[in-house]
Amino acid sequence: MEMELIFLTAFIMEIIFCAIPGALTAEALRRGVQGGFRPALMVQIGAIIGDTLWVFIALFGLAFLFEGALMQLGLGILGGSFMLYLAWSAFKEASKGGLPEERGGETRGDFLTGAIISIGNPFQAAFWFGIGATTISLMAAEPELMHYAVFMLGFEAAAVAWCFLFAYVVSVGRRFVTPRAFQLIEVVCGIFLVYLSVSLMWSTLQSTGLI
Repeated sequence: MEMELIFLTAFIMEIIFCAIPGALTAEALRRGVQGGFRPALMVQIGAIIGDTLWVFIALFGLAFLFEGALMQLGLGILGGSFMLYLAWSAFKEASKGGLPEERGGETRGDFLTGAIISIGNPFQAAFWFGIGATTISLMAAEPELMHYAVFMLGFEAAAVAWCFLFAYVVSVGRRFVTPRAFQLIEVVCGIFLVYLSVSLMWSTLQSTGLI
């Protein structure tokens, strides 16, 4: 019963975290409206790879590698700058007017975008170390490798389920998007990405003691 509880807890936690609007949601929505199911899915699969890396780092006690101010600053600048680039891309698409042309089959850019958004967040390790490891320790008196493996399995299962659900909803909804609505989506996503970029870099500067 202990393992089932850990799996279910991790699954529910990840669904909740995925549902919270953020840079990944904004970019997956924007690309999904442009290209449909596949781009939206690939952005999120890329993020799963990045998230999994951070979960592994946190749960297996490697978070100390990213506690240095220089490392945090570098990741914060990388993540914030990339979000600004995505915001610029959104504003550029909005300025064209009308609906975007159908995209080809290239998905590598979508995948890398999701991965960079996730990896470029220096607070991921601290977040999962504080939430993930603590959650496991509360449910298992003496956590073992199997407990961590089950937690990661629940996390991954929820992330994959959310990826397909979100991509499907976006792909269906895009059929009803008008040119004006598409422009509005691009502008709103762009503004949101700018806000998240500034917020990330500001928080990074504060955490490293530079301001």
